[in-house]
Formats: sequence, structure tokens, C-alpha cells
Amino acid sequence: MPSGGDTAEAVVLRDRFTIDPSMPLPDLNMPHADAYHAEDRRGSGKPVYALVCRTDLPVRIGAMRALKGVQSPGLLQLLEWGTVEWPALGRKVMVVVYDRPSGGRVLPAPGQRFDPISEVNFVKKVFRPLYHALNEISQHGVTHRAIRLDNMYWFDKEKERLVLGDCTTSPPGYDNPPAYEPVEYAMCIPEGRGSGTLKEDMYALGITCIGLMNGRDYVSQLPDVDVVLSKLAHSTYANYAGEGRVPMNFLEIIKGLVADEQRDRWGLESVDMWLNGRRLTPIQPQPARRSQRPFKFEGKDYTSARELANAMAMNWDAASAPILDGRLEIWLRRGLEVTELADAVALAIRMSQAVQIEARQVNDLTIARVLMLMDPRAPVRYRDIHVHPEGLGNALAVTIMQKKALRPYVEIIGRELVKYWVEAQGYHDAELGHFESQAKEHAGNLSTTMMGYGIERCAYEMSDTLHCLSPLVEAEYVSEIRELLPALDRVSSKVDPKTQVVDRHIAAYIAVKWQRDTKVQFRAMAEPDVYRATLGMVSLLAVLQWRLGPPALHGLCGWIGGQLGPIINSYHSRIRRKDLEEEIPNLVRKGSLPELYNTLDNQEERQKDAEGFAWARAEYSSAEQKIRSFEQGNLVRDERGYARGQQMGALLSVAVALLTVTTLVFLRMI
Repeated sequence: MPSGGDTAEAVVLRDRFTIDPSMPLPDLNMPHADAYHAEDRRGSGKPVYALVCRTDLPVRIGAMRALKGVQSPGLLQLLEWGTVEWPALGRKVMVVVYDRPSGGRVLPAPGQRFDPISEVNFVKKVFRPLYHALNEISQHGVTHRAIRLDNMYWFDKEKERLVLGDCTTSPPGYDNPPAYEPVEYAMCIPEGRGSGTLKEDMYALGITCIGLMNGRDYVSQLPDVDVVLSKLAHSTYANYAGEGRVPMNFLEIIKGLVADEQRDRWGLESVDMWLNGRRLTPIQPQPARRSQRPFKFEGKDYTSARELANAMAMNWDAASAPILDGRLEIWLRRGLEVTELADAVALAIRMSQAVQIEARQVNDLTIARVLMLMDPRAPVRYRDIHVHPEGLGNALAVTIMQKKALRPYVEIIGRELVKYWVEAQGYHDAELGHFESQAKEHAGNLSTTMMGYGIERCAYEMSDTLHCLSPLVEAEYVSEIRELLPALDRVSSKVDPKTQVVDRHIAAYIAVKWQRDTKVQFRAMAEPDVYRATLGMVSLLAVLQWRLGPPALHGLCGWIGGQLGPIINSYHSRIRRKDLEEEIPNLVRKGSLPELYNTLDNQEERQKDAEGFAWARAEYSSAEQKIRSFEQGNLVRDERGYARGQQMGALLSVAVALLTVTTLVFLRMI
């Protein structure tokens, strides 16, 4: 993160907002973005500030685009976003500029008490403005996913206007304590929660309102494991809204907001009806099916399939024995008396054990599939990785950016675990169908080894706003395809000239972002022949410059020009090779990759070179054959030629004799 002690000059975002690295605003920091003083150069007069994002987390560029300029009484207005060169890091970073609240945070510090909002003012100050904020956000096609007490501000010094804070500087749900998440999202690793739906925002709003009513945050300091266990054992309302924490007038709306079943949870329509005086009766949750005969696992007794599945997920290796030796199936059949589930578990075990992979992966696949059947609402769980299918892309991106182990994700994608998760849901709709088709596509991309595919392709497909993570241009923060070539041009002077211009990340980024057929180029780049691979690379980048610009890329052309030896040497003609060696520097100075490619792969010149080489080979072969035959004494004489040679020799001898006689006679006469 940028240092608070920066003394560098101010940076400017989009020629409008000046950000001062020497003026940090720690009171406005987000968990993964630092706040700095900013000014509007247009002279609007209103105070603004900038959040500088971390460089090892993906940000929500889609939400930035959608929410820029959106105004709502309950929402901090996002004024601008983009990348700037940050002096302290010597690289580009993503920044977001907001209106600056003057009343401070609602929760000044973790665990600190604050003045509760009175019952008489609660609807006016909380429910109405936040309802309108969420309604506005949903109309722009995004979710907030960062609603919690420490991300709420008083916009004015009089503390009359309450607003939601930033939701773009980290993955959705990443900074929320598990208590603010429905249990199926609380089980996920933070980066694997996904964007969710409006219903997840409504749940977080309900938990937040309980804190606002009581002037304290009851839930953020609870251990994550205990939060999940309590939500599995009891309803959220029973856990957090009891003991007189919710006034009678608000019991109905709080029950509706924190309903554990998504289908029972209130949405905007229900809240609107409640605000307009129509009273609704929240649906009472159905208690989980429990067995009279507990299942003992790791020294503890469990009476519900969901709690047992959670315990097994948290003690992965220990779960293998009771699953594989049949104890779990017997308990499901006789103890819990759910024959259909027991049959499904037995079938999943048999099918998983039949897969031809290493033993460790077989066990992991078996456990993962069984846990999905025991608790379909839970995330995809695979050893230490617990992700909602929608959050798999963000989790993979964080893993790559933070250089963590990729193997679990390779196995999750390669074994199509999301497909099994979809099957376990027991119903099918458009969203589940999308998850299933995507799982198959990602598995295919992963298994393809050539450039433009692999785990890198999966990352960009799953997280469509992820910037290019190639080590060559990561510091340039390339978030759009048209920014790629200029970024490569800028870094060309900083890299070893022998460095490969297109690595696996750049190839995958192009394959996803440039939505045109590039298979020909990628197949060429996969060729073992260095000449063809190099030509494929030049072709790929030339197409991008031709379509997207810019007109000149002198640095990038120079970088590529130093790697064209295999292409030049692919010509057989020494004259053509020499011509190319003289011509390429001129083309490099033009900065045009299309011209460079057309010169290197000129089909007319290629044909002439091939024909000339074929003729030369034939001539050489003929001469070599004659020499070899002569050396072996097998040269066949031409008899007519031999006879004529004899005649010519005789005539020549007579002529020489006559000339000699004539000369002698002439000399005597003198």
C-alpha cells in the first residue's frame, strides 16, 4: 500500500482531480484502500477524497463503471475512477474519488460504542435513505456487498444524513465479517463469496440496523468459526436480534431482512410495502431435520447433515474414513432416515472412486461431492478452498496476484466440481444452467496447453474486469485491450531484449478481451518451429495495432525487431536475407507492426524464395550425382560425341601439320 509519509508531488486523475500523496486521511481508509486528500480542479468547491487501491487484490471495475455519478440520499457519490502513476510505488494504481463525508464514520473504531439512532428517527434516517440507495444500485445492475457498520458515514456534521461507503476497492463481500453474510456465504473464504444478489445486501442491512439500534457492533469481533456454527445451529434472528435488541415496531422488518433462507428474505418490494404501512408476516424458518442417533466425528456429536458436513469440511482429511467405510451412509439411512440422500451419497462415492486419477485426488473428489449432497446450499468445498461458484473467478485472481498455490483451483476447475454442485441443488434454472455450461468451458480451456488457454485463460474468463497480470505489464494496470500495446511499448526499454514479448498471461488476456478469432495465431505460436512461432506472435500483435492503434509503436517494434532472426533465417536466399536485414530497421523506425508483418511474410517473396531454392536444390543434386558417378568410373560415354571428337582431332592434326610445312617452306624461300 502507498505510504502515508509520501512527499511526492500530487498526481492528477483524468485531468480533473488532484490527489496529494503527502496528505493521507486515515479516518477514511477502507480495509484494503488508503484514503488521501483530493481536490476538484473544476472548482466545484465541495470536498472530495481519493481511495488508492491495493495492487494485490482485484477491484470491482464493473461496479465503478455502473456507479459513477449515481446520486442517492443514502449513498456516497462516486465521482471518478481510473489509474494514476503512484510515486511511492513507481507503478500505476487504481484510484476512486468520492464526495467527502464531514460527519465521520458511524462506528469510529472496532468495538467502540456510539450514539444509537432513536426509534422515532430510525425510519427517516436509516430505512428510507438506505432503501433508496439499494434500489438505485440494483437498477444499475450491481450489488453493494460491503454493507456493515464500519462502512457507513454521516455525510454532514449535524449527523442527519446517513450514507453507505465504498463498495469497489476489493472483491465483493471480501471485507465483510462473516456475521454480515448469510451462512452459505459466511462459509466461503472472503475472496470466494461472489457478487451475490440484492438479497445478500438486504441481509447485511438487517445486521447493520441491529447495530445502529443499539449503538454498538455486536458481531464483528466474533470468531469466524463460531459465527458459522451459531448460524447453522440457530436462526440469525435468534442469534443477533434477541435480548431486546430490536424494538417491537421493527421486529417484522428485521425478521424479514435476516431470514436465513434466501427465498424467504425480504427484497426491495417487501421493504417498500413495509415503509408505506403495509404489514407483512415473515415466513417462519423450518427447523433442520435432526437425528435421534448422533453421528460422532472427531470427538463431537452431530445430529444434522448440515452441521456434520461443515465439521467434515473443516477437518478434511479426517472426513475420508467415515465416508469411504460406509459409516456416513448408514447414519444417513438409519439415523437421519433420509434414504434418498443415502442413495445419492453411495452413488457419488462409487462414481468418484472410479475416476482414473491419483489416490489423493480421488479422495478429495469423493469428499467434495458428498459434502455437496449433504448441504447443497453450502459453497463448493475442496480442502481449504471454499468458494461460491460465482466467486471462483475472484478467488483464482487473488491466488494468482498473491502468488499462492494454484493446484487446488486447477483441480476444482479440471474436475468440474461446479457441475456437481449444480446437480446437488435439486432444481434447475437459468443461473444454474449458466454455471454448468461455464464449468465445462473452463475445464476445456484448462486442458488446452497452447498459448491463450490454460489456468490464465480461466482467470480472465471468470473475472471479466481483471486487469492483465503478466509480469511484463502488471505495473501498467492494463484493464482494457486497447491499453495493452501502448503498455508493452512503454516497458520495452526496461526489459531484456531477449524477453518473450507475449507470455501466457498476455496471450490469454488477448484471447478473452479481443473477441475475434485468434486461433490461427495461437496455433502458430504453439509450433516447435521457432520461425513459425515468432511469425504467429508478430501476426497477433499486428492485428491488434491494425484494429485498435496506436499508429506508431517504436519501442515495441524495436523489441520485436531484435527477435526476428528465426524469420529472416527462414529465407533460403542470401540476397533476400540481406535485404530484410537492411529493411527491418527502417520499418522499426516507422513503428508499424502490420507493415513489419507484411514484409516478413510477403507471399510473393516466399514463393520466389521457395521456387529458387527448389531449382538450386535440383541443380546441386544433378551436379553432385555427376561428380559421384565420375568418381566411381561409371560415367557413360556418348559414342557419337566420341567419334566426332576423333574426327575433329584428326582434322586439327592435319591443319597443324600443313601450317607447319607452309611455315618451313616460307622460311627457306626467305
